[in-house]
Amino acid sequence: MKTNKNNLFTSNGVKNEWFSWLTVIIAAIVGWWAYPNLPERVPSHWGVTGQVDGWTTPLGHALGVPAMMLGMYLLFLLIPVFEPRRKHFQESLGFYQIIRTIMMAFLLFLFLVTSWIGVTGQTWRIDFIVPIAVGIMFILIGNYLHQVKSNFFMGIRTPWALSSESNWKKTHHLGGYMFVIGGLLFFTTPLWPTPWNFYIPMAGILLAGLVPTIYSYYLFARKIK
Repeated sequence: MKTNKNNLFTSNGVKNEWFSWLTVIIAAIVGWWAYPNLPERVPSHWGVTGQVDGWTTPLGHALGVPAMMLGMYLLFLLIPVFEPRRKHFQESLGFYQIIRTIMMAFLLFLFLVTSWIGVTGQTWRIDFIVPIAVGIMFILIGNYLHQVKSNFFMGIRTPWALSSESNWKKTHHLGGYMFVIGGLLFFTTPLWPTPWNFYIPMAGILLAGLVPTIYSYYLFARKIK
């Protein structure tokens, strides 16, 4: 019987998992450290003006994000089990691991920043930090998007792309560029006054999501191979 080289309990599997484990452990330690030092109301959301417009409790902050990260990690472990196109998924494992690393690092980074703000009471430019972090995430995804093979859990999964390998490749080739452009638009967010600092990154999200979807349908409707 063949063994899965990427099984969680093999040495190769542990090598692939260590970063996710580390992010969850760090988040749990930071939550444990922050909890007794947090005020009664902890900032949890900032508006486009950079002002706090949402709050949570110390316990909600200390447990919420670490629990979310653990749940996301477990979900990432389960996804390959339910993927119908497992051969394609295995061939795209590098992209899958990159996406997981980016998401776990992004959540940990935001948790570290918001924990420090909650404990120290310092005012940070969240309206600057978050768009830059999201922009980096978009650009990284865009640079690797062309590597993913057709599957039901990763990538731009339009019905037309899933039904045609050619459509999938062309859609993801364009999608990679759109994600990079969207990321660059996020970088410009701090330069725009309100409400344009909201509209510009939304345009980046639309470019990354809507343009490849429309292009995928265009290829299907025109029967372009």
